Amino acid sequence: MKKYLGIDYGDKRIGLALALENSIALPYKVLLNNNLQTLLSDLQAIIKQENIALIVVGLPHSLSGNLNQRLLVTQRFVDILRSQIEVPVATVDEQMSSKLYERQGVKKDIDKYAATAILDTYLAQHHD
Repeated sequence: MKKYLGIDYGDKRIGLALALENSIALPYKVLLNNNLQTLLSDLQAIIKQENIALIVVGLPHSLSGNLNQRLLVTQRFVDILRSQIEVPVATVDEQMSSKLYERQGVKKDIDKYAATAILDTYLAQHHD
């Protein structure tokens, strides 16, 4: 059974979630985004340890649909992932994923919960 890694990319923190194929996503952990090489090394270790078949990154499109700085930064990260990691990388629209959990009162490690919402969105869109 395939295992997926969801990523909520941020300037300071990277939220991660895991899910088995045909399942729901669960919060996994938060990585600090201090150094790109360290981040890529940490992600590669997680991919190997968890036997990840697909990475799903949330793209923060603006509500208006216009390009924004956050989207460009995240797309650059996706391009780096695709060039540095051998696992396929998919993307989904992640509008308001963090806001959803903030409204529910989540304060600690909100990034991994946002990654859970991103991965659940992907799973719902690609359910057999």
